[in-house]
Amino acid sequence: MERGYHHGDLRRALIEAGIELLDDGGVEAAGLRAAARKAGVSHAAPSRHFRDVAAFVAAIAAACFEQLAESMASARMTSSDSVSGFRATGLAYVSFALDHPNRFRVLSHPLVSNKASFPELRDASERTFGVLRQAIIDAQAEGTVRSDDPATVALAAWSMAHGLAILLVDQQLQGKGYAADPQQLTDNILEHLYEGLRPHG
Repeated sequence: MERGYHHGDLRRALIEAGIELLDDGGVEAAGLRAAARKAGVSHAAPSRHFRDVAAFVAAIAAACFEQLAESMASARMTSSDSVSGFRATGLAYVSFALDHPNRFRVLSHPLVSNKASFPELRDASERTFGVLRQAIIDAQAEGTVRSDDPATVALAAWSMAHGLAILLVDQQLQGKGYAADPQQLTDNILEHLYEGLRPHG
């Protein structure tokens, strides 16, 4: 829905418009001209904040990473213990992908794959990864996850959750005999991951 822009944070208004376009039509729909039109400003207005469409998509992706980080952090903080918190971050990750598939896809879109070129996106991505890493550190402190390098363990957990999310979002598991409920399937997968991370001995 188009809306008039009158005052305030034009950059934020354009990003919000871009997320709406992303939700409706994917990255290809989230153009600068379309966002300007939706925000009710001139086609030239976005150039004050975004040098090109890649910078605009990077800003959208950064905002989506922040949403994902918030969901994961909230899930971890409301869990009863470190193990539950660790698993909750994975569930939140997959749930975000299923609830917002185009927001999930923009996080790793080829247009913004080189996150070093977009500091805001790089920082948002690192904060999101940091939520998972902290969940690992907490579990290690309680002795429920073995004391390997937490960044490496977090990468293993992220790889599994991300891969599962892609399979579910792209509907690659239908008819293959897996649990029909994505949350149950995710919980089962994360249980396998967790069992593999228990301390030795």
